[in-house]
Amino acid sequence: MASATIEEILEKHDLAEFKGLFDQALPSLRLTLRADKAEKSLSRLGGRPLLPFGYQWPRSRAKIPLAFLGQIDLTASNFKAYANLPERGLLSFFYDAFDGPWGNRSDDHFGWRVEYFEDVAVLKHTDFPSDLPPNSIFAPCAVSFKEELSYNAVTVEMAAVSEGGYGAYEGYLQAAEEIYGSSVVHRMFGYAQDIAGDFRLDCEIASRDLDLGDDFDFCSTEGEKLALASEQWQLLLQLDSDALTQMMWVDNGRLYFAIREQDLIARRFDKVWMICETQ
Repeated sequence: MASATIEEILEKHDLAEFKGLFDQALPSLRLTLRADKAEKSLSRLGGRPLLPFGYQWPRSRAKIPLAFLGQIDLTASNFKAYANLPERGLLSFFYDAFDGPWGNRSDDHFGWRVEYFEDVAVLKHTDFPSDLPPNSIFAPCAVSFKEELSYNAVTVEMAAVSEGGYGAYEGYLQAAEEIYGSSVVHRMFGYAQDIAGDFRLDCEIASRDLDLGDDFDFCSTEGEKLALASEQWQLLLQLDSDALTQMMWVDNGRLYFAIREQDLIARRFDKVWMICETQ
């Protein structure tokens, strides 16, 4: 983070009214990348995945192969300090980069997959399916992890009802770049850098297949219960648009993979929900 304090950065970008959002910070692991054409790194974004022999490559509802986003070596860092992840194995992420589901409908769950492979020794580099769309192949980049404090984000939704209007969101983007040192943020755990709104609330609504209607009052008793339930979701992986990996989510958007604590403890990674957000 820059030498300036959070308060000074917020003042500089006319964001003083959002100071309360930054009063609390959560620890996170920032993913830093470097090109890895040889695909030697166990923790990696893009490239070919390590998979068990005979593994059936995940496909969308339309039978299109999902893109391999990356894999996380669970021995690479002290993940236990952040979440109830296993202490060994590989966590692998797939997404339908061809159709690009947003995750805001219950049947969108066919558009991603998170797999946990406990025994890395039985995994091998696996070639892409012959019918994998070209836009679903990403440049291999080795991943390293850096501890970093994360803060709540000023979303487009918040900015729209603020004194500064949409300009407040533009100011936040500049402030966030100063706070995190880059506009590209790949992260595990901690606060997500939401773009549109609260991705955890979107996870709760979509995963429960709730049809709330345009006139649903989020300030009502039912709305408050829904907001409280959404707090059970925790960020597992935030994946940004990035020229290095050649990933682009809509218009410089982000993917957010989240899981409830009880599902994480039980290793139910099939319960992971994904939300895609853009401006």
